[in-house]
Amino acid sequence: MLNGTMRLVEDWQAVREKIARFDWARRIVDKFKPDTDWWVAHYADDPARVAGWGHHYFCDRCFAALIFDPGKPGVHRCGGCGELREAQVADDAWAYIYRTGSCSQVFNAAVLYNLYGDEKYMAYIRKVLGFLCEHYGRFEVRTPPNQEGRFTGCDLTDGVAVIWLLNGMELVKERFTAEELETYKRRFFIPEAEFLIGKVGVTPNIICWMKAAAGMTGLFFGEPVWCERAAEGEYGIKKKLGDGLLPQGFWYEASMHYHFYCAEGLTYYLAFCKIYGHSFPMMEDGLLRMYRYPVNYAFANGEFPNPNDGWPQLKFGNYAQQYEWVRNVRDEPAFRYALSKCYERPGESLPGASIGGIARLLFGRDWENERFDGAPAGSGLPDGKSRHDPDIYFALLRSGQAEVFLKYGYVLRGHSHADLMNFELFVEDEVLSRDISNSGYGSDLFREWQRKTIAHNSVMLDRETQPNRPRGRLLAFDAVGATCSVAADEVYPGYGFARSLRLHPDRLEDRFYVTPAEGADGSAHTIDWFFHCTGELSSALPFAPCERPGDGDGYQLMLETARCDTDGDWEVHWALKEKKVTLRMAGCPGTSVYIFKGYEHRLDLVRWGVMVRRVAASAAFEAEYEWETT
Repeated sequence: MLNGTMRLVEDWQAVREKIARFDWARRIVDKFKPDTDWWVAHYADDPARVAGWGHHYFCDRCFAALIFDPGKPGVHRCGGCGELREAQVADDAWAYIYRTGSCSQVFNAAVLYNLYGDEKYMAYIRKVLGFLCEHYGRFEVRTPPNQEGRFTGCDLTDGVAVIWLLNGMELVKERFTAEELETYKRRFFIPEAEFLIGKVGVTPNIICWMKAAAGMTGLFFGEPVWCERAAEGEYGIKKKLGDGLLPQGFWYEASMHYHFYCAEGLTYYLAFCKIYGHSFPMMEDGLLRMYRYPVNYAFANGEFPNPNDGWPQLKFGNYAQQYEWVRNVRDEPAFRYALSKCYERPGESLPGASIGGIARLLFGRDWENERFDGAPAGSGLPDGKSRHDPDIYFALLRSGQAEVFLKYGYVLRGHSHADLMNFELFVEDEVLSRDISNSGYGSDLFREWQRKTIAHNSVMLDRETQPNRPRGRLLAFDAVGATCSVAADEVYPGYGFARSLRLHPDRLEDRFYVTPAEGADGSAHTIDWFFHCTGELSSALPFAPCERPGDGDGYQLMLETARCDTDGDWEVHWALKEKKVTLRMAGCPGTSVYIFKGYEHRLDLVRWGVMVRRVAASAAFEAEYEWETT
């Protein structure tokens, strides 16, 4: 029996009226219902399937994601090059996707049952739960060491699957008999909660998912002791949020993806806390701050800077579901603003905008006439000002329609990339020089390029990727003048970096310094400076094709490499569809300028980069980037 302040869905008739009134709501149903109906008609999991690691579901040729077909367990076609992949790890990953997919479809089926009353949806829910109860404890998994779960493959995906099972069951709880609920609890959910609580020593965001799943289990089945076990202790939610949620509200793994991913599981738990009247103020306050933070660190078009591990080209639309869930718990202007950046609107082009998904259908609204002009101070809405977060070593400069995001230090090594002083450049409506982040931890492209210094706008010494992860120092910051100066020591043994940026509406001034520590022997080093940009490259410099300027740490993946030696000032240009970007650099004796094509997040996507090489005991690179509309 509910004793909280809300139901997950307050009024199903209101949802039906939404479908009748709004085209987007009808299209959402038309989009997900056929998929759920397929699962309802064809679901047939096999306990003999070995569930594996999802990061193996990528092409081993071009590293694009494989296309999952739930009706074809042995067929894994690449979404990029179209080739078929035949491998045990791909079969295992398919089994993981199938099993977790069947669990998430329990939520979808529960939604459709409440909308249409068709008993086939309840039959599907019972069939999935019955399968898990019958075979729990005998499922086989095959994952990287220390990531093993009990039924989906990994410990993380076990937690995710449990959460979606419970979200679906919550919508139809009154349709189960007491005997059914007792069986589900005894044979599956409580043993799984025991496993999730006992699993320690894993990535912090994974811990949060697993503890949230255990806490939700306790609330759903009326055993609040699981909430206490999820919250307390060295690996409890309180400790993880205390360690990992920084003062301004960003998650310390320093990735937009993992910031949202950590928040996601806890968001569903918070909804259950409201339903069942369980007070968890520390988690609630932390989550609200986590969802406010990206609103002021997003570029003007709704795309996010994308430092470190994650997935490429993230934007508000990738997290529309989460903002709908949190707004259902606590309605704030910042959350409505984020949602306004997620969905299609007449006459307005937004990157990745769509009609939305089930969360919008259940909790959301029509955003066509939503405006945020004149919002009061303290509303959490974007203010257009430059800002910095010294606890996570981020700075965001804004001037006119230009924005620059800079990362200048580290908190954790975990999901970090070796790219100290990397920046991203946004102008008018698009990111011109972006952090490619990564895609698929099982790929060579991830290991040999995406995580390396060479794939970022930074500097390498002696052809080696940056070995250390130092904390950064903010030397100067002027929000009005859109300037910042930062530094870090021991990026390489005995060497520190400093970078100063000044942003104008039409250009960016950049000074990058590589300096030896006091007492260094003064020996010369090969110092390579990098910049990558979208567009076709041209230059008046007499470039000539050359060998790659290195053999490892990403140099071996450079394409179409050409070189020009020059002591004087020089410039190169990138031509985009509606813009032109010019890079100018002050001359320095002994400079070699290289141009090359470098990969983005897939082998079939490349962009032009520039590498500037000097051999010296120290270096100062004085660059300016200018842009104009064509």
